[in-house]
Amino acid sequence: MKFRELLIVAISFLLLTFNLGSWGITETSESRYAEISREMLVNNDYVHPKLLGIHHYHKPPITYQITTLGYKIFGVNEFGARFFLQIAIIIQLLLVYHIALLLFNKKSMAFTSMLIYFSLPIVLISSRNLTTDAYLTTTVLASVFFWLYYKLKGLKPIYIYLFFLMLGLSFEIKGPVGLLFPLVFIICYKVVLKDKFKITSHHVLGVLLFLVVSFMWYIVVFIENPILYNYFFKEQIVNRISAKSYNRSKPFWFYIATVPAIGLPWIFFIIHQCIKKFKTIKSERSYAFILLISTSIILVLFSIFKTKLILYVLPSFGFIAILAAKLLSNTSENLLKKYQNIIIGFTLLIAVAFLVVVMLDIDFKFQLFTAIIILIIAATSITYIIKHKTLSNYIKTGYLGFVFGAIILISGTQFLKLNDAQLNSTKKVFEFVNNELPNKQNIVVYNYLLASAQFYSDKNVITLNDGHNTVQRETQFETNDQWKDYNLNLSTEGGKKQAKQVLEHNAVLITRKKRDLPDYYSYLRQPLPHRPEIGTWVIYY
Repeated sequence: MKFRELLIVAISFLLLTFNLGSWGITETSESRYAEISREMLVNNDYVHPKLLGIHHYHKPPITYQITTLGYKIFGVNEFGARFFLQIAIIIQLLLVYHIALLLFNKKSMAFTSMLIYFSLPIVLISSRNLTTDAYLTTTVLASVFFWLYYKLKGLKPIYIYLFFLMLGLSFEIKGPVGLLFPLVFIICYKVVLKDKFKITSHHVLGVLLFLVVSFMWYIVVFIENPILYNYFFKEQIVNRISAKSYNRSKPFWFYIATVPAIGLPWIFFIIHQCIKKFKTIKSERSYAFILLISTSIILVLFSIFKTKLILYVLPSFGFIAILAAKLLSNTSENLLKKYQNIIIGFTLLIAVAFLVVVMLDIDFKFQLFTAIIILIIAATSITYIIKHKTLSNYIKTGYLGFVFGAIILISGTQFLKLNDAQLNSTKKVFEFVNNELPNKQNIVVYNYLLASAQFYSDKNVITLNDGHNTVQRETQFETNDQWKDYNLNLSTEGGKKQAKQVLEHNAVLITRKKRDLPDYYSYLRQPLPHRPEIGTWVIYY
């Protein structure tokens, strides 16, 4: 790699880690991962994930284990929780570069692929929110790289073993869905290029390696608790594909509506070029066609699945970045300049939008000085790139994309820092509770699984179950009834009585502003006359 590639990687790392711990852990997904990892560290149990004291087997524990390493290095805080996500993004940049280099053997195209990948909003979103998706994307891209390296270079068999190792880690991170991305790519590669499947002894041994790595944790917990087998197969695989599980069911067209936004500013260019040049791309049966078909199949499959979230399709955006770089390389100078203007327009629009936020009287805050600095950085960077005489328009387009991503990252981080309470973080809530109400022993949460409560406070956390989907805990794996002391069911008279007793003695009640305590439970808040609001939360004490 040249100096420019290493410089971009270094700048990317600085941008990714800048103010990384300045906003609070957000509900719901990030807080779950952060708190499960914290409990794993505190309990020194890296095999059995727990959330607020109850076993939580939704995912294998690799993401939690990585996060505990962040805690060990940086402490149990937001920076420690998110740090290794940034390392994952940096590794992804390098993998995208080297996959593009393997496919097209052009360093300029590989470099542009890396620049485009960093500019994709979905990639930047994954760096700000602790979930499995960034880690899965890393192992998926690594598996594709090692398979291609073995296939195209024909060198040492170590690369086929590394491929199967990455497949195993993908399975360990998110289960069978992690295999979908590389397998779709490989099948498309074989079909498009009419490349026959050849099985050697190394493939057989590689499959054995995959089985050991992917099923190691599952076998351990299955031996301890055989009912987990049915739970994983039915609840975590079948129901996520075919049923409306975990309140994440979305219509078929969900990704059709969201991919253009999370793939800005490149998706419309890709669609335009693919429609315009589809016959040529198809007739050439090239790597570009493989990337296009692979991505399309993946998006269709995930559209068919019932449960959908934006980040579920993140691993396919490595293919999208490389495809965009390839299509750009075959674009006329005139069209490149037009597309540069579009990217510049999007970049300046984002920078100006934060100036507008400062001027408008709305709930969200932003600092005028910061908004001006961001606009100056954007304008200066754009001017420097456009005026640079030694850069080709092809590379300029990639650099402008990188600036687009950098502006999103800088402004987005500052926005999160100033508005975390409005964006479902409870950090300021518990700063208030810990500082102003230090003698309160119990934190009672109405009808919501507030995972961050234990992350930010060492007080007892008691959940009032009034039917919300988040408080329906999977307690079949518990070996005693201790969990019932901290999970009170308001549909029973006993639960209501317990809740009333707890709230009468040294307790704080927390509710969501949009789902406040109903009037028919007004007797529960009678001992709590004070009602401050912080962001999206209400505190009774």
